[in-house]
Amino acid sequence: MTWGKVPSKPTNRQPDKPDRANRARKVNNPVSEATDSPIAEVSTDALMAALESVVAKGLPAAEETVNPLLTNLRSVYARAVVPAERLSRLTALNELMPRLIATMADPEWREATQTLFGLAPGTRKSPLGERQRRAAQLLDYSIGHLRQRVQPDLLRSVALLVQDDLLRFRARIQRSSESLEPTGDTPSLGPEHLNEEEELISRIWQHVYGLRAELIADLRLSRQVGFEGQAEDHRQAAMRERDGLRRLLREYTNRYGKDLTRIHG
Repeated sequence: MTWGKVPSKPTNRQPDKPDRANRARKVNNPVSEATDSPIAEVSTDALMAALESVVAKGLPAAEETVNPLLTNLRSVYARAVVPAERLSRLTALNELMPRLIATMADPEWREATQTLFGLAPGTRKSPLGERQRRAAQLLDYSIGHLRQRVQPDLLRSVALLVQDDLLRFRARIQRSSESLEPTGDTPSLGPEHLNEEEELISRIWQHVYGLRAELIADLRLSRQVGFEGQAEDHRQAAMRERDGLRRLLREYTNRYGKDLTRIHG
């Protein structure tokens, strides 16, 4: 093995090695940028610290160990079927991370990163030490050199991918909001609407508009070069919205004996 080989593929600057106590505090305690609201901007260093919570156990990330910063990113919110629910955002994160890592240009660096995150064949649920050993072999480093110098660069590479994805979502959301105009009247809400049937009808319409939004996003992004992955995210989300809509329509018919599609068109 070659000890003196210094990684330079993803970045020209070697990150400093944080002491273990500070690193543990960053992983186990949510960083200040993690809130209950969508995060539109975050530093690379904060993303690196948050990603350590993922590397520790590997993908898919678990609710009890993932850093909330990652599930609160606006780009993750946008992909979640139910953005207000943390488990839904966690599912979106676990679907997003493998796709981002797969876009890494260098094959060796990509394979090593996939190994470290438990995405390579035979590495899922493997202990971190075993994943580090295999990644070190792939890059022809000693395991000590990988832990001290290479792993931080791998994490920085992934953090930059996550950050770039977040910035693309920011740009698209900003352009959309500039041209946003009302397209219809807001439904009234009075005492006569406070019943279970009206609540169920409202949830059905929630899925109708959710399905419409996901189909629009899929068709729009599928025509843009470089956004194929995001288009696929929205296509899958549209299928989930469709399934939820069908389930609620059946529930309405079974409960009230009426075909809602005939009543509301």
